[in-house]
Amino acid sequence: MDLRLALMCGTDIPIPECQLVAHQPRLEEIAFIGETDFFLGAQALNVHKKMIAQGENLLEDMNNFYIFMTIMTEASDKKEAVKKVLQITFPNYQINFLPRSLLFVKDGQNSVVDENNFEALQGVLREIYCLTSSSINQGAFNPADDRAAEIARKLMRGRERVAAQNGTSAQGSIFSQYMSTLTVGLNSMSLQDCMKLTMYQILDLEERYMLYINWDMDIRSRLAGGKPDSQPDNWMKNIH
Repeated sequence: MDLRLALMCGTDIPIPECQLVAHQPRLEEIAFIGETDFFLGAQALNVHKKMIAQGENLLEDMNNFYIFMTIMTEASDKKEAVKKVLQITFPNYQINFLPRSLLFVKDGQNSVVDENNFEALQGVLREIYCLTSSSINQGAFNPADDRAAEIARKLMRGRERVAAQNGTSAQGSIFSQYMSTLTVGLNSMSLQDCMKLTMYQILDLEERYMLYINWDMDIRSRLAGGKPDSQPDNWMKNIH
């Protein structure tokens, strides 16, 4: 399914393999649970075998869902963060963690996510949370032994580092920075408008805005008689 327009419009996204409809959280909804828990939960939901260095024989019989459920069993803080992220992504569902599955209940109808369709769920969430394949594969490492719990702990330590790089470190809130930039830079958007944006939308607008600024500065410089050494990218180019 081509999600590009849906992501830009901020609409809900169906996940037919799971019989679910995902809501794209707005920044104000992410703020309600906090960026730290949001990034921690989002990374846990998108756990992947590729986070571990290639050549680890132990992973041959494992799947992403097994590793995810191991993390949920071993790390209560990650489980709580995942619950919060799922609540703002599937606000119309009651979500239950079962030993071998996740149960989503809406209007008396049950939808089950297990090892058979978990990766379909991950694929959509990865797009909604803007987790690129390169960020998923960052920080690969070899587990110390063959215990699944140890793998889970090592995986999540790596994911916490990525979460920090995405704006949850002591340097401040990345979303707050982007909202402040767009509010000042764009006459068409207020802070209240920015609060209604999804993660995909604000990252898109921020990148497009910076492309425009570079292009505009180049034009102004040339009109003033300057001769820049290089030409900026077309600010209207495809960035996805």
